[in-house]
Amino acid sequence: MNIPADKQMIKLCREVLAEAGKPYTPEQLAEIPAILAAKNKYWWCIDMQLWDVMPEVFAEPFKAYSNGRLVPNESLMDQVKRASVVCNESMVPMHMGHNPIVVFTGEDSCRLLTRLNDYHTYKDDDSTYEGWGMYIDDMVKCPDGIWRIKTLRLTYRKILGALRTKGV
Repeated sequence: MNIPADKQMIKLCREVLAEAGKPYTPEQLAEIPAILAAKNKYWWCIDMQLWDVMPEVFAEPFKAYSNGRLVPNESLMDQVKRASVVCNESMVPMHMGHNPIVVFTGEDSCRLLTRLNDYHTYKDDDSTYEGWGMYIDDMVKCPDGIWRIKTLRLTYRKILGALRTKGV
């Protein structure tokens, strides 16, 4: 199934791409590995189903958008619970982020554009659910020196197979 592009995501993507390739300062270059590691930690938490560790990747206040719609979250644990229901113990999830572009929006803030391919295999029958899309995350460097996701935006462009949505 092909999914129409979310207009807001396309707008944000254009903004990031307009800045792509511009030089970073030495200070910004030093921060990029930590920014990418924070996003990778998010995917590792999902794939390893480390729900107790996952809140560490988010800043407060936190917002999430999925395919252009605000995800209702009262707390960080609501977002963790949502991920644990979608990527539950009935499957083996794998998330791959590609082609990251970091654009600094301030001394302790940035926007991260990442292409996504995720692949989920259900344990009971080996059926799969696979998606292609992109994330555009606003990230902040918190007072403890750790980069975290403040606003997570995910939009899918293509999905193969069926996500079993019981309980989602």
